[in-house]
Amino acid sequence: MTTEKVKDAKGRTLTLLNFRGHRVPLFPVESLKRMDTFVFRDDDILIAAYPKSGTHWLFEVIRMLMEGKTDLPVVEKGEFMIEVDMTDIPSKPSPRILNSHVLYDQLPNLRSSRCKVVYVTRNPRDVAVSFYNHTRKLKEYYAYDGDWEDYLELFVDGQVDYGSWFDYTRDWERVMASDPLQSFLSLSYEDVKENPMAEVTRLSRFLGQNHEESFLRKVCEMCDFGSMKQRKGQVHATDGGDPVMYRKGEVGDWKNWFTPEQISRMQEVYDTKMAGSSFKCRYTLDKEKDN
Repeated sequence: MTTEKVKDAKGRTLTLLNFRGHRVPLFPVESLKRMDTFVFRDDDILIAAYPKSGTHWLFEVIRMLMEGKTDLPVVEKGEFMIEVDMTDIPSKPSPRILNSHVLYDQLPNLRSSRCKVVYVTRNPRDVAVSFYNHTRKLKEYYAYDGDWEDYLELFVDGQVDYGSWFDYTRDWERVMASDPLQSFLSLSYEDVKENPMAEVTRLSRFLGQNHEESFLRKVCEMCDFGSMKQRKGQVHATDGGDPVMYRKGEVGDWKNWFTPEQISRMQEVYDTKMAGSSFKCRYTLDKEKDN
């Protein structure tokens, strides 16, 4: 394990930890090592997603669905993030709602468990924008003050923490297609944003819950981005009080950041990396102009 200073085009550095060939934030090394032996329970629920794809959002939705109530105390999802906090997770009561951004093969005991996996995707343009702002705000981890155009190149090349969005997405697509015994539910950030009631209902059924429509609507209301930011935004905030984990939560904010040249650059890489994939990206909620 070594600390890396990844340089962007202007020489500004992004501080990361190289753990067995995988770049991650500066997490406790002992927790990262314990991923090898982490024991999943059959009633665990694991949210698997590339960073900035809606894990915080789905964590809160699932908590409410499993508890059957919406007036829950604030709980930070980091307390249940496998690569961050291995000290307390084993003692947490069932059913545990776990989350992780690592690849499937980095959790070797997952394949032999019968826990439910909720896999969440988000279009890479919005992910890149959100990840850039996240990285700039968390100076204690990344110490990065680079410009958007330079960070975007690091992102497209997979030189950020958790590596390439493209490789991550292809890997989980492979896993879901090749393991008929694991219980998977795939959700997209865009679909949940566009029709939360339908997607939360689908999620509830996957989790084996039978809630009334009125309760599901309340869950959607309480887990709306604005409500989430108000309730949990200050759990992680900058010294100036700006929430780190909750910024805009929009679909299509990338249009405020990407130049035409950057769109072409990312699309070229997307077409190459995702060739043959069945994954469909939604860059907006306008089905007539989804590009």
